Amino acid sequence: MKRLFLWLLVFSFVICSVPFLAHQARCETIQLKMAHFMSPMHIQHRKSFVPFSKKVEELTGGRVKIKIYPGGALGGPKQLPDAVTSGITDIAFIIPSYTTGRFPHMSVMDLPFMVHSALHATKVIYDLYDDYLAEGFKDYKVLWFYSCGTGQLHSVNKPIYEISDLHGMKMRAPSAYMSKALKLLGANPVGMPISKLTISLEKGVIDGMLTPYSAVKDFRLFDLVKYITEVKMYVSSMAVVMNKQKFASLPDFAKKAIDQAAGKQWGLHAARVYDQEDQEVAQEIKRRGKITIIKLSDAKRQEFMQKLKVMQSDWVSEMSGKGLPAKKILNAALKSARENE
Repeated sequence: MKRLFLWLLVFSFVICSVPFLAHQARCETIQLKMAHFMSPMHIQHRKSFVPFSKKVEELTGGRVKIKIYPGGALGGPKQLPDAVTSGITDIAFIIPSYTTGRFPHMSVMDLPFMVHSALHATKVIYDLYDDYLAEGFKDYKVLWFYSCGTGQLHSVNKPIYEISDLHGMKMRAPSAYMSKALKLLGANPVGMPISKLTISLEKGVIDGMLTPYSAVKDFRLFDLVKYITEVKMYVSSMAVVMNKQKFASLPDFAKKAIDQAAGKQWGLHAARVYDQEDQEVAQEIKRRGKITIIKLSDAKRQEFMQKLKVMQSDWVSEMSGKGLPAKKILNAALKSARENE
């Protein structure tokens, strides 16, 4: 009788515990890691990454929390694509052009004079995604795409009014394609991490760089750079991606919240943040009065564009050799750029 009583007691405990354990499982907080290589003071950290993480937490009633690891804590620019697929981080900000050859379809956006703003570039990327870019990101859950602002020519000692002014100048290049572009323009391209920009300018390792306006603020170059030629030469495409298996393992409410907080609408927001930052930095430069901004005439800008137009046909030849429908991708990109003016 005693044994029967004990069994009944154990059975009752188990039956009563099941709803409690199920409730605990439902209420357990899901912790996700998000990594990038920029400072916590960077505009994208403050106005893109942090608001995204807060939105996910809000939509899930606090059941999903995203901890952000800035400053390359979980990997540098070239390591973060692998850090996501290997599970070192669940989510990461990546710049495809920093890992040359890994995202070949996306490299069409690295060509010069394709777009005129971060917002413009982002619209083009989304137009291309389904038909041409998705294959390159099949190992990820893409949260959103966007772009930095357009790149201008910054110099320390010498104003750049036309192509011949660039001849022999040592200019920091942001990507392999911009190295080619600078070389075609007669400059000597120098590849280096953007984190070394300030010291390289101070020591005369480089004469200038090709970057968006925002770099002047990000790297405190207000007293180093003397001239900026507004040429709008390039953008760097960007993406925030998630480990595909990790996303698939999440409960439906978490997936829904992430999708709702991310997506194209957030990519467009992040692009606007960059464009707005560039405009504000340009205004700050004018207010301080220490840097001369040179605006090229349409005719002079056309000379730059014509000099670099060969890069489009070179890209088609190179990517066709890798089995990509390169001509179709380029034509689609140019068509989208025209339609999204």
